[in-house]
Amino acid sequence: MGVWKNMLFFITPLFFLVSCSNEDQVVENKNNISLFQEKNIYEIMQPAKSNVSRGLILSNIDNLLDITEIENGLMELSVNHFSTNKFYMQEGQYLDEKIISQWLARKTKEGFGLNPPIENSRGDVVEDQKNNPRILSHVLEQNFINKENGKLEGLSLAISLNEFYDFRVTDDKGLVYTGQVKVDNSDDNVNDVENYGKEIAENIIKDIRNNNKIPNVPIYLTLYQESNIDGILPGIFLAETFIPEGERIDKWTDIDIKNYTFPSNPLYSLDKETHDKLLTFKEDIQKSFEHLNPKISGKLRYQNGKLIDLIIDVNAPLINDTELIGLFQLTGDKLNTVLVDYLPIPITINITDQKQIVGIIVWDPSKKQLYANPI
Repeated sequence: MGVWKNMLFFITPLFFLVSCSNEDQVVENKNNISLFQEKNIYEIMQPAKSNVSRGLILSNIDNLLDITEIENGLMELSVNHFSTNKFYMQEGQYLDEKIISQWLARKTKEGFGLNPPIENSRGDVVEDQKNNPRILSHVLEQNFINKENGKLEGLSLAISLNEFYDFRVTDDKGLVYTGQVKVDNSDDNVNDVENYGKEIAENIIKDIRNNNKIPNVPIYLTLYQESNIDGILPGIFLAETFIPEGERIDKWTDIDIKNYTFPSNPLYSLDKETHDKLLTFKEDIQKSFEHLNPKISGKLRYQNGKLIDLIIDVNAPLINDTELIGLFQLTGDKLNTVLVDYLPIPITINITDQKQIVGIIVWDPSKKQLYANPI
């Protein structure tokens, strides 16, 4: 413990998110700690309620990164329509497991299914799945409650869609087969996944408007395309629409938010200058701590072609306290000299030891200040 006293000149405590405000906050999620710069964050309606379809998202969406992205992303996108000053956020209370499961079923003449039916079957269960992939995988609901009167005055929905369909089927002999198929295999620059999502969104809104158990309120709706089951980045939000009370979908607006990893060829092609700055940062750290052989990677988020968030992971296995102090100091210095002036955005650096976060450094561009803390 005493060794950390020597770092007090460098470390400022970090406070983790426990409530909603417009203040600078540091938010901890399952894998990373990210700085949200003066970002509007919802207060949760108390007493807190779990989603009425709780647990269904885990069975419907395979990649945990997608689950985190769709839950957090829907909330962030909803801010543009349901003010954090006026509304509490509440987990979905209306789309239960029965409703969602009906939508996820394959379409039949009698049923409510929104996934493609099996067409022209030849009795081969594997080929049937490959030729008719399921596209709709989940519908996530969030509620927005007026702080003054306690009434529901808004719904947000994220329609989650498969880019890759992973299937598990059993034939008439009881044999089990698994496989994967890409939903859109064409090269026509048309996203068939997105188009299908827009088509079934009409049915979803129609069902909601016709359900007298669901209040007739404005609805914010977005389409989300999942990543591959073992993808190292989450999927992307494709498009959004806002539907006033009692109305149906009028128009869609594209969402241009994309995630990239460093190092990678896609990032190099998109933003060579940022890629090269990060490469310099990486090489400087690795050169100074060559005996630790640190592995350095990054996750970058771009909105409308502009970098808005950067998380750097520095993995130094079996690092000791003294080495961690030195790594803190060098990383903070290189962050300041290599990246800060060039990237006026929130930057988070996670120092990890065999997947366990042991330290964090955050750059706050609004205050032009570095914060750091061992964990």
